[in-house]
Parts: sequence; C-alpha cells; structure tokens
Amino acid sequence: MKKIFAAIALAFAPAIASAQQLGAINNINDVTAKFTSILNTTTVIIVAVAVLWIIINVVRYLVGGKDSEKRKEGGMRILFGVIGLFVIISIWGLVSIFKNSFVTNDTARQNVGNVQIQPGTVPQIQ
Repeated sequence: MKKIFAAIALAFAPAIASAQQLGAINNINDVTAKFTSILNTTTVIIVAVAVLWIIINVVRYLVGGKDSEKRKEGGMRILFGVIGLFVIISIWGLVSIFKNSFVTNDTARQNVGNVQIQPGTVPQIQ
C-alpha cells in the first residue's frame, strides 16, 4: 500500500513542483478557469475509477461460478457501478451547462434595455 502512495506522489511531483509557475489569480476569469481545470481533472479520475470498478466486478461476476450468491452480489455491484458512473457523468454535464450559461467574458458589448455597457466604462442611461 505504501508503494502505491509513493507511486502516486511521484506521478504528481512535476505538477506540485511547478505550482508557482501556474500564474497568479488576477480576476474572476482566472478563478473560474482554475476551478474548471481542477474539476475536469478530478472528474476524469473519478470516471476512470468507476469504469475500473465496473470492469473488476464484471470479471468477479464471470469468475464467480455457479454460486448464485456470489453472482447476485457481483451483479448488484455492477449495477451500482453503472448507476454511479451515470450520476458522475450527469453532474459533469450539469456543471458544463452552468459554466456555459454564466460566461464571465468581459470583452463583449452588452445592451440591457436602454443602458449600454462597454468594457472598461461606467454604464450610462441614454
């Protein structure tokens, strides 16, 4: 078990060592970009673990033999794995919808009623 943790630490060592080079957070766009990057990486890892869980339990189900109790337990684990994978991907899609709905890009000109808002200016009613 210690070897697994050591291998994981070595795998993430380059990212940890270059953490200072990632850049400073200057505005809300930087915060959302970093949060989205972390969330995407975490989601990919969780999806990979869920798929691995399903594959392992399919093998257990097939190797279980004629013992109906082991096959039933393996089938339930496969079902829970598929449901978990569905939930993970659904949440990932929901986060993507929210991200695309609340764009924080300040380069576009926006008109709200008779108020014109341009980047870098104070809104004025016309």
